Amino acid sequence: MAPWKLGGRVAMMAGVVAVLVLSGCQQDRPTEPTNGVEARREGQGSEDAGLNRLHHLVVIYLENHSFDNLYGEFPGAKGLANASGTTTQVDGAGTPFATLPMKAGSPFPTTLPNAPFNIEQFVPATQKIPDLVHRFYQEQEQIDGGKMDKFAFVSDAQGEVMGFYHTSPLPLSTEASNYTLCDNFFHAAFGGSFLNHFWLIAARTPVFPNAPTTIIVQLNPDGSLLKDGQVTPDGFVVNTSFTVNNPHPSDVPAQNLVPNQTFATIGDRLSSKKISWAWYSGGWNDALAGNAAPLFQFHHQPFAYFANYADGTAA
Repeated sequence: MAPWKLGGRVAMMAGVVAVLVLSGCQQDRPTEPTNGVEARREGQGSEDAGLNRLHHLVVIYLENHSFDNLYGEFPGAKGLANASGTTTQVDGAGTPFATLPMKAGSPFPTTLPNAPFNIEQFVPATQKIPDLVHRFYQEQEQIDGGKMDKFAFVSDAQGEVMGFYHTSPLPLSTEASNYTLCDNFFHAAFGGSFLNHFWLIAARTPVFPNAPTTIIVQLNPDGSLLKDGQVTPDGFVVNTSFTVNNPHPSDVPAQNLVPNQTFATIGDRLSSKKISWAWYSGGWNDALAGNAAPLFQFHHQPFAYFANYADGTAA
C-alpha cells in the first residue's frame, strides 16, 4: 500500500471478492423467510417511501491497495499532488534514505530516489508483484505518529511501498469517473483483511479469551512490538486467524481457532428489521467440502466467526 496516504481497502487485488447483498422486498409482494437469515420487510410507513424504491443494495468489498497506489493521479482528487510533505522515507534512526531500499530480488532498482515512483516503468500493471505487510502493529509503526515516513523501513517489501500505477488506464478509473470516489476514506482498523472484514459487518474487533500464549503478541515496556502474533495482550484478535466453524484450513491447530463471537452484526440488525440479506463468496461450497480453491480466503468470511451463523444453525 502506498504510504504517503494510508488508504488501504479501497481497491481490488487478484483474489476472492466477497459480496454482501441486502434485499428489500416490495411491500405488495412480501417474501416469506426461508431460513434463519432471510426475513420479509413489514410495517413500513410513508416516511421511508423513498428508500422503498431501492430493492437491493450490493456491497462489493475490495482489497489491498492504497488510494494513491491506484487513484493518485485521479483528476481533482487529493492524491499524489498533495503528498509532497509526507513522501520522504526514513530509517529506524529517523535518517532519510539516500535512495529507496529494495529487497533482494526485487524487480525495482536500488537507485530510485526517495519518493513515489511509477511501477509500470519496471513491471506491467498486469503482472503480480510482491505483497506488502499489512498487520495491526506494523501499520501503526509505519504511520510513525502521523509523520507517515516509516513505510519503507517497516515493510517486508521495503521501498516497493512507494510505487504507484498511472490512474487513467486502469479499469477502475472508469468506474470512479462514473460514480463517487472517496479520496479521504481509509480502512476502519489497522491491519489486514481479517480485522477489516469484522469492522465491515460489525464495527468491532473479535475477542479470544484465554488464547494460547503462542499466538499472543508481546510488547516492550514502551509499547513497541517485541513478538508479533494474532491476539493482543488484552485478548483482541487483530491479525489473520481462523474460525472454529467450517470452513477453516485443516492444518491450523484446534486450540488456535477463534471461538464463536456473540456481539451483533449488520446481519442481525437487518434480520431484526425483517430485511432479507445474504453474504456471497466464490468457492464457499468447495471450501466446505474440503476442496478450497487456491484463491479462496478462509479469513475473508466474517459471518462464519459468529455463534448465530455457526455450524449446525439454521442461518
